Amino acid sequence: MAAASAPKEQVIGKLNVRVVRGNNLAICDPLTHTSDPYVVLQYDGQKVKTSVQKKNPNPVWNEVLQISVTNPTKPVHLEVFDEDKFTADDTMGVAEINIIDVYDAAKLSLSHATNGTRIKTIYPVGVNYLGGESHVHWKDGKVVQDMILKLKNVESGLIVVQLEWVHVPGVKL
Repeated sequence: MAAASAPKEQVIGKLNVRVVRGNNLAICDPLTHTSDPYVVLQYDGQKVKTSVQKKNPNPVWNEVLQISVTNPTKPVHLEVFDEDKFTADDTMGVAEINIIDVYDAAKLSLSHATNGTRIKTIYPVGVNYLGGESHVHWKDGKVVQDMILKLKNVESGLIVVQLEWVHVPGVKL
């Protein structure tokens, strides 16, 4: 007799992650002194990725990747890779994106807020991956958080992302 599968967690919202750009990423191809980076986001069994930016340690993606959120206390895992043709892709650093701040702001009644209102500031501390202050704000009727992530397990590299909470119809936060 097959075991019953665990019930799927309810989606409480969606998160648009705009992967804006990378800065000073690691050089993984010694012959060309460059890299072919792309970003992979993983969350709760979901995996999405950006396009590959050829020969560019300072890539601009400006791509929106969407994930379904089931538990706001679980971080989004971000990893940057260097695409290789003949061998496995090289890792170029990792970071975790804490989504609890954007989730908490999405629960607020902000219809009265003026465009650009700053809801919260998160400071870089030893336990997070922030490379600078991160601000959650109300922009064009949406809760948005700008982040600069400092990559770990690598000699250099920053990734700039913007989170945007997307309400799911019928779900009360």
